[in-house]
Amino acid sequence: MKQYLKTILSEHINSRPEYLEAMFKQLYFETAIEYKERMNSKEAAYYLGLSVKTLDNLCCQREIGYYKVGKYREFSLQDLKDYRNSKEKYFAKLEI
Repeated sequence: MKQYLKTILSEHINSRPEYLEAMFKQLYFETAIEYKERMNSKEAAYYLGLSVKTLDNLCCQREIGYYKVGKYREFSLQDLKDYRNSKEKYFAKLEI
């Protein structure tokens, strides 16, 4: 069974290299965000699980701090973490 899965996977990867490339790009994008000090709007929205428009609205309401670089916004990772932590809710386990 294990050998069969290896064979199927290798055939799939060899027949569709663009699939593997897209998968690695997405993986890189997801992990690289945690190592950046500042992010653009698209990355910040992805990090928070919001749309870019919702992020824009939060900026206009001054709920999230940002830096203006030319006509673009940049967000510090710490500000985004603080915002995310402030929105977390903890639900305790029910004990019967």
